[in-house]
Amino acid sequence: MLGLAAANVEAQKHPHFDDRGALEWHTGLAAAKAAARQQQKLVFVEYGRQA
Repeated sequence: MLGLAAANVEAQKHPHFDDRGALEWHTGLAAAKAAARQQQKLVFVEYGRQA
């Protein structure tokens, strides 16, 4: 069962560019894992630096 904090996780737009709402982005791994668990989805990890 998910805790209250996981239930209140909000997705945000991509932190570096406009993807036109194609995906839900999270900047923290814990928040992404909680949202994925709640929606029964996988987590995609994008790692890099802002140009």
